[in-house]
Amino acid sequence: MISAKRVLIPLGLAATAATIGACTTGPAVAQSGEPPIGAIPAVTSGADIVLPLDVYLLTGEQQAKLNAAVTTIGRDCLTRFGLAWPVNRRAPVDGTPRNARRYSVIEAKKAATIGYHAPETAPPPVDQKKPTADAMNVWAGRGEQTFRGQPVPAGGCAGEAVRELSRGAPEADPGLAERMQLDTYKQAKADSRVTRVFAEWNKCMKARGYSYPDPYTAAGDQRWQTAQAGPAEIKAATADVACKTETRVPGVMLAVETAYQNRVAAQQKTELAAIKLYLETQLANAAEKAR
Repeated sequence: MISAKRVLIPLGLAATAATIGACTTGPAVAQSGEPPIGAIPAVTSGADIVLPLDVYLLTGEQQAKLNAAVTTIGRDCLTRFGLAWPVNRRAPVDGTPRNARRYSVIEAKKAATIGYHAPETAPPPVDQKKPTADAMNVWAGRGEQTFRGQPVPAGGCAGEAVRELSRGAPEADPGLAERMQLDTYKQAKADSRVTRVFAEWNKCMKARGYSYPDPYTAAGDQRWQTAQAGPAEIKAATADVACKTETRVPGVMLAVETAYQNRVAAQQKTELAAIKLYLETQLANAAEKAR
């Protein structure tokens, strides 16, 4: 059986744990033309990849705090129905920077040890207890809408918890920021300055015996879908990072994507301000619950 330590495909930008609660607003309006960029920054690790829209997204630690608050409030709700939610050990928060693999592997030391594979993370606790079917139904608002003679809250106890955490928050769509992140990522990859630096990277890789058209194709090679990185993968990843460093791929991508994000953030500043206040309110309410 292949373990979970498979290659980390650079950013399909898989959505992180969904932000708790949301109202839907319209999608970001597309803009044409390539925005001007500033100086190309030095990017040597995932911690260097910080983007303008990051502040409108929850960190792993913040998401964990909201999840804990939902669980606390939801448990209180379940007790009204004579039900319980199991108390399990929480998995530790992964301290990997949010954008660590946004531009694929960029650190020589990691390429030389794990290739394109995801960094090691702590395994989830193995002694997890499962809730009963009745508890699951009332928690999520599934099944019959009354239980033991009492009406189940809209969206179940989890929905009740989210509404309590969102008390006092403005109407906002936190998912908008994530969609904007996805859009600007795609725009950056298609930008002429990025495709030009990819061509330089391709030339560098050809000199090392590889014919990948861009770094994402190299990382997505199906030969790397193994339990652990083998010698061929490590050799390719090491060459990849060397060429990225030589041609400044990560810095160019960061400069270009920053420009796209700044542009869309200026256009959607009202919506983003509402998202920021929405998340701050939820976190403040969660902190109250933790006292």
